[in-house]
Amino acid sequence: MNISKKETLILEQLIKAGSSELYGLEMVRASNGALKMGTIYVTLARLEEKGFVESHRENEPKQTVPRRLYKITGAGRKTYLAVSAAIAAYNSSLNGEFA
Repeated sequence: MNISKKETLILEQLIKAGSSELYGLEMVRASNGALKMGTIYVTLARLEEKGFVESHRENEPKQTVPRRLYKITGAGRKTYLAVSAAIAAYNSSLNGEFA
């Protein structure tokens, strides 16, 4: 499965959140400029189409516009871990280290 750097970053943030759900703007703020407001929701929609994240509208009557909250799925977690392992193995091979 093809996964972009931005998708990997989003999955990483959702894994770090543990059982908490995050909304898009929260991820943008936490990314220190790596994610942008103009692309976060497009990328989250693509991740949801792939089955890597799930979302639902927040049930908060205080909000004028309900936010959409996101959490990682089992498939998203497995994909992130596989990509991370592949990157680590690649970086090790560049440094002359062998598994």
